[in-house]
Amino acid sequence: MNKTAEKYKILYFDMQIPYLLKGESKPIGGAAIEWITWLEAFNKIGTKAALLTWKDNSFKKIKHTNFEIIESFELDKGIPKIRFLTYQLPQLIKVVRRYKPDIIAQEGANRYTGIFALISKILNISFVHRIASDMDVDGRISKNMSNYYLKFYYWGIKSASHISCQNEYQYEHLRKKYSSKNISILYNPFKLEHNLNGDIKKEYIAWIGNFRYEKNLPALANIAKKLPQISFKIAGTRFHETDDDTFQGLKILESLENVEFVGHLENKTIPLFLSKSFCLLNTSRLEGFSNTFLEAWSVGVPVITTKNVNPDNLINKHNLGIVAENYDKLPDIISSLIESENYKKYYYNCFNYVKNNHDPLILAEQFLKEMNIKR
Repeated sequence: MNKTAEKYKILYFDMQIPYLLKGESKPIGGAAIEWITWLEAFNKIGTKAALLTWKDNSFKKIKHTNFEIIESFELDKGIPKIRFLTYQLPQLIKVVRRYKPDIIAQEGANRYTGIFALISKILNISFVHRIASDMDVDGRISKNMSNYYLKFYYWGIKSASHISCQNEYQYEHLRKKYSSKNISILYNPFKLEHNLNGDIKKEYIAWIGNFRYEKNLPALANIAKKLPQISFKIAGTRFHETDDDTFQGLKILESLENVEFVGHLENKTIPLFLSKSFCLLNTSRLEGFSNTFLEAWSVGVPVITTKNVNPDNLINKHNLGIVAENYDKLPDIISSLIESENYKKYYYNCFNYVKNNHDPLILAEQFLKEMNIKR
């Protein structure tokens, strides 16, 4: 390719970023937070990157975005049962053709993986898919998708020009399935906008996440119940429908006097929320590379989790917290961390790790190289 990077155009599709930009209290996936940073970083290094999303008049009120928002279809327009084929898909093709991107990018396992792989083939554009969670590559995603959408998702991955993974686990699974495909590993970017403040008093255990099965609310409830002398603050929101596992966990948590639900937090309030915590507790059954880890480490707060969630063994390798063999060991680990004040020893390790390994501009340059766009 003989274009300069300044002439390249990347179009990223996402349905949740507008809610995040408008500050709405909706359960937002980590990919939305991650890609706001990617889009800003691409534009800062001279590669034009825009967000492709649905169409709404309220987008005109969104301010302070460092990237363009390209609107496509109206959510409620068209005949319901055939809306996608007769209106939404043609509209997406029309808008993408008009924008003329060199690359279409999409993250997360859903029907849009296959849809944009198809659009890319129709318009002869490269398609880049980024993996959002470990379950997207090892078969566990099947319980969240219909067989039809699952096949379409896997076809989309197979058709992608490049697949970007968040960790080695994802990479190894995909390499076994698609040995000849262009696949790479790239950690999430993080925009470090604050300095460390060691004078902030520690008050509680922090937990952040959407309330769903993968986050394992029953495990969180069991830990909080065993540590009545310690305060827990839970940030997050429910989905429209709550699975039974999550419902049972929430029921116990809501009955505990040492647990406080703080609801949805805007991005700008998360650093202070985490700064006041002894640690960020993660009870997830699985993740990819959680943005909440980066948010905690950026303010010098260690992560306490299980071996289920320790991407590429980073927590042990860089001394960024404590990894338990199982959930039963977490109460004792948390109690010891607070009583011994060991949380203080992770302070600079955590901050420096994020500063040295997750710079958005450096990672954006690397992403371009992986997508075969040379500067």
